[in-house]
Amino acid sequence: MSLVAGVGVAVAAAYFPARKAAKVPPIAAMRDLAVESTKGSRKRAIAGFIVLGLGVASLMYGLFGGGDNALANVGLGAMLTFVGVSILGPVIARPLTRAIGSPLPHIKGMTGTLARENALRNPKRTASTAAALMIGLGLVSFITIFATSAKASFNSSVDNSFTGDLVVDTGTWGFGGVSPEMARSISALPEVKAASGMRMSSAQFDGSTQFVNGVDPVTFPQIIDLGVTSGRIEDLGTDGLAVSDTVAKDKHWKVGDAVTANFAETGKVPMKVVAIYTDRVQTSGYVVGLAAYEANIADQFDARVFVAKAPGVSTAQLRTAVEGVTAAYPNATVQDRDGYKSSTAKQVNQMLNFIYVMLALAIIIALIGIGNTLALSIFERTRELGLLRAVGMTRAQLRATVRWESVIIALFGTVLGLAIGLFFGWSLVQALGDQGINVLRIPVASLAVVTVLSAVAGVLAAILPARRASRLNVLEAIATA
Repeated sequence: MSLVAGVGVAVAAAYFPARKAAKVPPIAAMRDLAVESTKGSRKRAIAGFIVLGLGVASLMYGLFGGGDNALANVGLGAMLTFVGVSILGPVIARPLTRAIGSPLPHIKGMTGTLARENALRNPKRTASTAAALMIGLGLVSFITIFATSAKASFNSSVDNSFTGDLVVDTGTWGFGGVSPEMARSISALPEVKAASGMRMSSAQFDGSTQFVNGVDPVTFPQIIDLGVTSGRIEDLGTDGLAVSDTVAKDKHWKVGDAVTANFAETGKVPMKVVAIYTDRVQTSGYVVGLAAYEANIADQFDARVFVAKAPGVSTAQLRTAVEGVTAAYPNATVQDRDGYKSSTAKQVNQMLNFIYVMLALAIIIALIGIGNTLALSIFERTRELGLLRAVGMTRAQLRATVRWESVIIALFGTVLGLAIGLFFGWSLVQALGDQGINVLRIPVASLAVVTVLSAVAGVLAAILPARRASRLNVLEAIATA
């Protein structure tokens, strides 16, 4: 399957270059110099704007138009937007590279002017060379924005809903945990006002499998404020169900409605909606009382235990007492509010590291492409480079010209990638607002570092082509046919 995919992609990628090569007139092919197109294509511009417009329209409809296929419309819009920008690449290459390279004539003189004009002379080549870098950096910036926003959303939820002092986290994300006996032992401490464990399993609702949290309806509301808008968490009892407002909206449920939960151990169980709440981060969206959880689920483990201190007790005293209990449970970690936030952020970062490594490889491949394109461009302009050397350009100036041309191409891909990443990052946060990712954070410093590194990478990609250009024999280069 991998072989078929690889060959298929290679054949598809070669289609348009092969078609263009087949259209070259024989007389033009016999010319000494490469023919480079500097004009934009009206058909390309029209097609690009149409595809881009359709993509933005589909994305906006998915975000704000509602409907049952909102996420599908967002996904389709994102794909069409990417395709539209790629089609428009050669159209916007000239004005964007001109703007990026505009400071160079003032900074580097004639060397900067030549570098800018070389990047401008063939917009199609500039756009196609920068396309891979645009895609890689677009994904990097998009994922960075999403991760930063996800962590900010979680921190905001903790600040708004967690009224306790400590969290005992097992790091299991609901797949196992610790015995409920630990929560009972913590609750019995004189330093503790309330301690409430939270369990996690799964059940089916309307044929769809969902995570379900089990909580103590008496102690849990004392420590976690879920933002109840209708009903009461305290009324969960033996058959009550509390759901987030997103679930209630999607299912058209309201307090008092009868619903059916299908548990793996006990089958279909009638339940009643007793509360609707707004918090979408601290729970899975479905919450039952411990009585219902224990009656229908075999495995009983607390994934987390939330603790509030008694009056007159310091946080340090509370932590010492709680750690005395958790010492018997190796997978239990005691955290204060800031530690709870940072541990969650660490888990998110660990999941993203692998993605970042894969994207880094894609960016390296893109930079290799820039180097290869520059090498090909130098080969095609051998006579031109020889004439420049003949009229007085030094080897250092020629190397600088090639390097700055590479920087312009790299920054062109970077600017497009950042723009796409910002747009997609904003779109995803908007789309996942109902799932608790409702705080948009733009990591300006990280994106600035990405931009600087792209410029540096452009210089590195041009080292070998620049060296080759500077070492051309002047007389042989001028005599090249």
